Amino acid sequence: MKVAGFILLFVILLSGCSPKLSPLYRDYEVTADASHSQADVLDRIERGLLEAGWNPIAGPTGNVIATEMRRFRQWGLYSVEVELEVAPVGGEYVRLLVHPFRIYFTGAKSKVPYLRGSLARAVLKDLHATFETEGLSFIGTAQSRNKAAQPAR
Repeated sequence: MKVAGFILLFVILLSGCSPKLSPLYRDYEVTADASHSQADVLDRIERGLLEAGWNPIAGPTGNVIATEMRRFRQWGLYSVEVELEVAPVGGEYVRLLVHPFRIYFTGAKSKVPYLRGSLARAVLKDLHATFETEGLSFIGTAQSRNKAAQPAR
């Protein structure tokens, strides 16, 4: 019985020390007073990216704007670099996909399957403000919207 209690306490302590992870995307809503045409939304996305310091490039399809990679962290054996893809969804929303990679000193590259809170803040801090200026209001992730919709307990 004492061993089970010790293991439970250890798991609780360990989970409290784990990093806060979030999804690799963020959603924005096109404001009602702005044009919802795809061309206009793509123009606003591009202006917002440029204003936030990202260099837009052609995306994998015509309705996606991608960015060049930017370095955000430099650790001993690897750096963390991020590229973005932004696409209008259904005319009323925009989805921003964050693609973080570890670039090792050997030149090898691996995708990071999650977004730590500190990296998310570093990547998105200027984008929220510039997208807001362009008529794209930050509405979070599906997780955050579901959490906000839950009744208080």
